[in-house]
Amino acid sequence: MYRVLLAEDSKPIMRNLMELITTSGLPVQIVHTASNGADALAAFNELEVDILLTDIRMPKMDGLALIGEAKKINSRLKAVLISGYNDFEYTRKAINLQVSDYLLKPIERSALIEVIEKVIAQIREEYEAEFTGLSGIIDPAAGPEQMLGTEFFRDKKLVLMMQLQYFCPSVLGWEPEQVQDLLGRAFAPHPFWVFAAKKPRLLLTLTDPAFLDEAGPMERLEDIRAALEEAGMSASIAGRFYPVNPKEFAGCSQALSELLDSRMTIAEPVLADEAHSTSRSADAAEDAERIAARYVDMISKLQKEPFLLQFSEQLAKWGKKNLRIALLHRIVEHLVNAFPSLEKNYGEFHSSVQRLYDLPSYTDFCAGLLDLFEQRFTEEQSLNKKGGYELFRKIDAHLKSNLYTPLSMNDLAVAFHVSPSYISRVMKKHSNTTLMQYYLDLKIAEARKVIRSNPTIKIKELSDALCFYDQHYFSKVFKEYSGCSPTEYKVTVKGHDETKQD
Repeated sequence: MYRVLLAEDSKPIMRNLMELITTSGLPVQIVHTASNGADALAAFNELEVDILLTDIRMPKMDGLALIGEAKKINSRLKAVLISGYNDFEYTRKAINLQVSDYLLKPIERSALIEVIEKVIAQIREEYEAEFTGLSGIIDPAAGPEQMLGTEFFRDKKLVLMMQLQYFCPSVLGWEPEQVQDLLGRAFAPHPFWVFAAKKPRLLLTLTDPAFLDEAGPMERLEDIRAALEEAGMSASIAGRFYPVNPKEFAGCSQALSELLDSRMTIAEPVLADEAHSTSRSADAAEDAERIAARYVDMISKLQKEPFLLQFSEQLAKWGKKNLRIALLHRIVEHLVNAFPSLEKNYGEFHSSVQRLYDLPSYTDFCAGLLDLFEQRFTEEQSLNKKGGYELFRKIDAHLKSNLYTPLSMNDLAVAFHVSPSYISRVMKKHSNTTLMQYYLDLKIAEARKVIRSNPTIKIKELSDALCFYDQHYFSKVFKEYSGCSPTEYKVTVKGHDETKQD
C-alpha cells in the first residue's frame, strides 16, 4: 500500500478527499490528515509517507513551503497540489519545481483517481529502475514484480548471499519462497526478501538493519546457518552488515558472490562477514598451476595408469583437507585443458566435468572425474596410435610448402588443432629429431637445390628468401647440415658443371 498524507484547512474538502480516496479502490492508505502546513510537516518526522496531497493555501505554512521542507526529510516523496481556479497559474509553475501533479477544486473522483494512478506509476518506475541493476545477479523470473510494495524500498537493507553446499543431496526446500518463509518464522518480526540468483544454488537475501540489534554479524550468520541446517539445508553465507541502498544491491551482491566463490570448501559451510579481513583470503591461481603441473606432465606424456593412481590418491587427500572449491575448480580446469587433442570435443568434455559438481557427494564427484579422465586418456592414446603418422605426413607437407615463410611450433599447433607438446612427440617419434632440426634440414636441402639451379645467386639473397635474416647464421647452419659452407658448395657446383661441359 502507498501511504498518503492529506493537508487541507477546509473541513468539507478534507471530508470529500477522504471519502474519495477510501472508496477509490486504489492501493493507497491515508496515514495522517492535517489542517495546516506545520502539523503536516511534523508528521513527516514520525511517519513514512509516499504521496502528499496538500492545499496550496494553508495557515502556518503554505503548500509549496510544506513540499520543500517535506522533501528534505523524504526525497522520494511525490507531491500533489490542490488549488482553486484563481491559483491555477501559480500551481502550474510549481509543476516545474518539486510537484508531481495538481488537482483543481472542486475535486472530481475521476480526476483524483487519474492523478494518483499517475503518481503511483512514477513511484513504481523509480523503484524498478533502482532494482534493474540486479538483472545481472538474480534470475529473470525474480524481477521487481516480486517486491512487497513500497515498504521494500523505504529503508536500507542488509545484504546476504547464501549458497547451497557442493556435493550435497538434493534439497527440495532450497527455493526463494520457502527459504523466505523459513527465515521469516525463525527471526520474526524481522522481514526477509529472498531471490533466486542466476547462478545455480545461490540465493540473494535482504533483511532490515534491525536484524543486528540483538547480536553481532558472525553470531547472526551462525543463527541463519543453524536454522537452515535444521531444515536439512547446508549452506555457506556471506553478508555485508551495514545498511545498503537499493541502487547498491547489485554491486554488493556481486562482491559477496565472489567472496563465497573464493571461500567455499568441499565439506564445511563457510560464514563470511565482508568487513572482516580474514574473510577475504583466496587461493592464488598460481597455486593451482603449481599443484596441477605434475599431473599435466603425465597427461602430455599420456601416462594413463600413473595419472589415475596418483590423482585418485590426491583427490582423497583433498577431501580430508577440506580443499576450497575455487582451487579444485582451477586445478581440474588445468587438467581438462592439458589433453592435446581435446579441441574437437572440448565443449562436451568440459560440460561433462562441470556437471560433476552437482553430484550428491564428493565421493561420487571423484569417481565420475576419474572415469571421465580415463575415457579421455583412452581416446587420446587411440588417436595417438592411429593419427600420429598421418599428422606427421601433414606437418611434413606443410613445412615443405612453407620453406620461404617463417613457421613456429605454435603456428603448427593452430593449423592442426593440436597442442605443441603433441607435435613435439609426433616429430620425435616419426623423424627421430626435433621439429626445428627437421625444418632446418628441409630449408638447407632447399638452399642446396637453389644453388644447384642458380650457382650465381648471392648468399644473402638466399638467406633472406629462406627467412634466416642473418647471413652468418645461415652459413653456420648450412655448414652444419651440408658439411661445407654455402660458398664452398657453390664452388663445388660450378666445378661439377665445368667438368660436365668438358
